[in-house]
Amino acid sequence: MKDILDAKVEKGCVSQRLVTSPCCIVTSKYGWTANMERIMKAQALRDNSSLGYMAAKPHLELNPDHTIIKELRKKEDLNKNDKAVKDLVMRLFETSLLASGFSLDVPSSLSSRIY
Repeated sequence: MKDILDAKVEKGCVSQRLVTSPCCIVTSKYGWTANMERIMKAQALRDNSSLGYMAAKPHLELNPDHTIIKELRKKEDLNKNDKAVKDLVMRLFETSLLASGFSLDVPSSLSSRIY
């Protein structure tokens, strides 16, 4: 998962607080929340050059006891270069972004993985 999401997340860790969902996105201590990021992107006179370094990469927390994560681990152990594994990791990440209140940069990428 680290190789696939390297450019999108700062770090991935095992969560102690997730029970029903397979993963979630959290921000770092000094990073922008989803709402602040949405506000800054909506500014009419925003400076796009500062947006990149002000918005920190999110952290991905995984629930190791969830059945999706367990099956993903089994599939990845069999073949690390499987396209289905990469699609599932990206689908989990993008779904977690939406569930955590963030917006997708390219919404059509999620819909192409679903259809």
